[in-house]
Amino acid sequence: MSAQLAIPATTYLLKTIIEDRLAAAYQGLPTPPVLVAPPPRPAQSAPGNGQPQQAAESPSLTLFMHHAGPNGAWRNMHEPVVNSAGQRIRRDPLVLDLQYLLAAHGADLEREALLGIAMSALHRNAIIPRPMITQMLGRIAAPNPPEKLLDRLPSAQLADPDHQPETITVSQLPVDIDTSTKLWSAFQSPIRPCALYQVTTVFLEIEEAYPPPLAVETVRISGRPEPSGSDSPFPPDVILARAAQDEA
Repeated sequence: MSAQLAIPATTYLLKTIIEDRLAAAYQGLPTPPVLVAPPPRPAQSAPGNGQPQQAAESPSLTLFMHHAGPNGAWRNMHEPVVNSAGQRIRRDPLVLDLQYLLAAHGADLEREALLGIAMSALHRNAIIPRPMITQMLGRIAAPNPPEKLLDRLPSAQLADPDHQPETITVSQLPVDIDTSTKLWSAFQSPIRPCALYQVTTVFLEIEEAYPPPLAVETVRISGRPEPSGSDSPFPPDVILARAAQDEA
């Protein structure tokens, strides 16, 4: 079974959770947007005194999924399944932990307020229940029939236990200044108030069924004499049945 839209559906859930909390906090005031793109580079305004000046940032939040790694528990849970010829007959499930950067932009103290509101929203919804996932994905307005891939996002099977056996949880990651500096250097963007989060567990591929065994095509029943009863390696009254292909 495959859940190809599990990653964007997870990002949409986190984005919607933060947006709902922002709308409640701003109470009718213009609400800053939540962007799922990488942190923007500083914009340059018209030069003054011969030097370009950095333009003032409008308030916003960045929620960027920057890393997807295997879930260690599920990876160690499944041993390779092979047949008698040593060939693998079952794939391991593809189970991921997603890491997100949450960063706030804006002037003065508003960006710090934005970061606090967003962190509070994720903390309150550290365990995302399945009915909440269904309700949020149902809020997506998509044309029918779909015109592009993401138009199928409302039908993402993120709340289906058959495709997502575990509940999705959100936890904050401890990050030192060295890791944070390297991350912002990779973005080529000035460091901003931020926090890192890990979302687990997201299933992309899960295969629970083993391939069916070969059916017995021919049954041959044979008997052999046992004069003494002591020299035969078989117990008395043994009937052997085996598939015809085993004799090739």
